[in-house]
Amino acid sequence: MASLQETFAKRQNESANQINNLYDKQAQAQAASLKADYDKNLSDRQAALGQISPQYQNQANNLAANYERQRRNANMGAMTSGLGSGTALQQQTSLSNRWLQNYGDLRAEEAGKINEANQGIADLKISYNNALVKARADADIKRDQALINAYNQNQNWYDQQAANLANYGNFDAYKQLYGEAQANNMRNTWISQNPDVALRSGMISREDYKKLTGKDPQFQSVY
Repeated sequence: MASLQETFAKRQNESANQINNLYDKQAQAQAASLKADYDKNLSDRQAALGQISPQYQNQANNLAANYERQRRNANMGAMTSGLGSGTALQQQTSLSNRWLQNYGDLRAEEAGKINEANQGIADLKISYNNALVKARADADIKRDQALINAYNQNQNWYDQQAANLANYGNFDAYKQLYGEAQANNMRNTWISQNPDVALRSGMISREDYKKLTGKDPQFQSVY
């Protein structure tokens, strides 16, 4: 038959295993959920990033086509109106400068959008990692509290069993709790309060009984 200490250890191991298995499964499920959200958001952001350059290239193409159209129209206008070469050159220079300015502004805006998108992806990963760390920390706090509660419950069970045994003069469980000296003191106190039971159970001799009670026992010990 298993001792009280062995039973307590078994109960404690079973409780700890159940709690750890439960929180391991919860942690895995939460991590999987966070990963799924991260993957979706990352995919959306990467898709948006991939669209930036084509969109701005389309605008650049339109800008170039518009510039070429304006340049040709200016040349035709100069020819038909009889403008001098100096005036025509000024118009061409003005158109060219405006084109370069617009083109530079467009590419700068594109670079800004790309940087912004890349930063968003970097921030998303940081947020995901932070969420993982927080989830683990929160789960560990709950796990530890559950383990503490289970230990206290098992300890209360042990204390109750030890008290039940002590009612019958068995202080072995208390020896595990408080040490041999303390358990012996408790045992001696119990014997002094229950000499008849102690004699019948063989915990003390007839001589010890007489010392405790000052009289001879009226019965024989079964031991």
